[in-house]
Formats: sequence, C-alpha cells, structure tokens
Amino acid sequence: MMTSPDKRAERPLQSQAATATGPGPDSAPSPGRRERRKQALRQHIFDVATKMFRDRGFQATTVEQISEAADIAPATFFNHFQNKRAVLFEMTNMVVIHLQGLLDQELERKTDTRSRLLGFARAAGADIGEAHEIARDVVLTMVRSETDGAEPPYLLRVHQPFAEMLREGQKCGEVRDDMSADFLAEMVVGMLNATVTAWLSDPGYPVEKQIVQAAEFGWEAIRAPDHSVSEPRRTKKKQKSPKRQKS
Repeated sequence: MMTSPDKRAERPLQSQAATATGPGPDSAPSPGRRERRKQALRQHIFDVATKMFRDRGFQATTVEQISEAADIAPATFFNHFQNKRAVLFEMTNMVVIHLQGLLDQELERKTDTRSRLLGFARAAGADIGEAHEIARDVVLTMVRSETDGAEPPYLLRVHQPFAEMLREGQKCGEVRDDMSADFLAEMVVGMLNATVTAWLSDPGYPVEKQIVQAAEFGWEAIRAPDHSVSEPRRTKKKQKSPKRQKS
C-alpha cells in the first residue's frame, strides 16, 4: 500500500507564529538564514531524486545523475544524504504519513464504514498505479525496515487509525462487536497487505484491482451479522397443469 511521494495527504501544516513580544519560553527558536538555506537545499535534492526515481527507476539512477540534475557537486549530495537509499528510506516515511492521512480523510467523511474501507482501498490502489515502478522500491524498503529495526513496522503505524474507524462502526452497529476493533483492524490490514505482498513477488499482479476486492472480502468478515443487504426472495412460479383436451 503506497503512494507517490508527490501525492501527500493534503493536510496543511499549521505553523505557530511568534507573538509581537517574541516566542514563549517553551517554543523552539526559528531556524536562522543559514539553516533555512541548508533545509531548502536538502529538500531540493530530495525532490530532484524523487522525480528521477519515478522517471528512470531507482536502480537506474545514480548519485552523479542526481547531483547533475540538482546542479550540485556529488560531495554536496553526501553532505545531506548518506547514499541514494537514504533518500528512498525517507520516501517510505512520507508514504506511511500519506496512508495515515488517507485514513484520517475517510474518518472525516460522513458515510458508513464499508464506504470508508473501500474508499481507502481505492485511493491506495490508485496511488500504486500512478507510481508503479518506484512504488515497488519504496514498499520493499518499508518491508525490509521491519527486520532492520531502524523504524517501527509500517503496518503497525496504520493499525491505530484503522481500529478507530472500526470502533466507530461498532458503535453504529455496522461492525461486529464480538471481537475487539484492534483485532479486526489487524485482520483487515493483513488482507490488504496480502495483495501488496503478491504484487511485490509478481510485478504483473493487478494490485489496484485486488486491493479493492480484498477490502470487500474484509468487510464481509467484519460486518455485523444483521448488517447486510439481503437478496430478495425468489418465489417459485406455480406450474400450470396441462390443459385437458376435450375428446
């Protein structure tokens, strides 16, 4: 489950401006001009590298090519990133933040739990389709980070908003309440991730379609027993007895 880093969840960052009397004792001082330039250059390098990864692929892109496109010396690149994989690893953090943002957006929608679940799956699938090649590199990096211990497992970071979604569904009587929302969220996330895992093994796997089907399947597993669309009963037509011919 992943997105193009350029497609971040549209969640505006609220900056706390200092008052006329200056910042309070607990507020962090604003960065100076030198630090702002340093941050701007790092962001520029990151943006250039991200675009090149998407256009050419991660493996086909070198640090020298990134440096040339960013109009910097390779040494300047290494002042900000240890290697090109460090750029990719930073992209994974943005992906997780984006997934959490997608879930937050679904929670804000005035709709039922099933629509929220399918809405998230469709958005995640669309993101994968938009940045198909680099998406695989990013997701592989996220999976490997679980065993490296460098970052918390990325799946655990989306469990909480999923569980919140399902808890609301339980309160509305839409989601089964014989099991905890945390457990149900773990199962649903596992189903969605199974399609991503299959895609990692086979690049031709139709993950955009399958992740939505997995969400449908997950909904059937977690919905409340009495919260279903019942099919209309089919009434059997009475067979007409053959007319007797008059002799």
